[in-house]
Amino acid sequence: MADHVIKIEWQAQGEFSHEGFERRHSIQFQSDVSIAAGGAGNEYGADPEQMLAAAMASCHMQTFLALAAKKRLKVESYSDTAEAELSQRDDGKFWVSRITLNPKATFSGDKIPDTEAIRAMHDKAHEHCFIANSTSSEVVVNIA
Repeated sequence: MADHVIKIEWQAQGEFSHEGFERRHSIQFQSDVSIAAGGAGNEYGADPEQMLAAAMASCHMQTFLALAAKKRLKVESYSDTAEAELSQRDDGKFWVSRITLNPKATFSGDKIPDTEAIRAMHDKAHEHCFIANSTSSEVVVNIA
């Protein structure tokens, strides 16, 4: 099996205390690929909840595209607006209780799948998505 490694870099800026601290950091995926990140609701980079939604949407898309390719379908475009919903459990801890995906695929060529076939492909994509199989969050897939 493959390992998937990232590197996080954070540096104190200003006072570090129980009352607050700088949450800006960077996440490096490959030697020349990194993103700005921070805490929830920041205006300068991705927060962990967004990254979880992004990981789910990306994994779902990759699985969906692989299924379409195996069926010899021609996908012209794919887009999604994913949302991670934060909830509080009975024990007071917060968690991402639901991730909603809103994928839209555009097909061309001689074989254009109907709505039922597209739904079946999304169901199978969800079933085989590594990220979906790695979380207890509910995943809702709304197809247009």
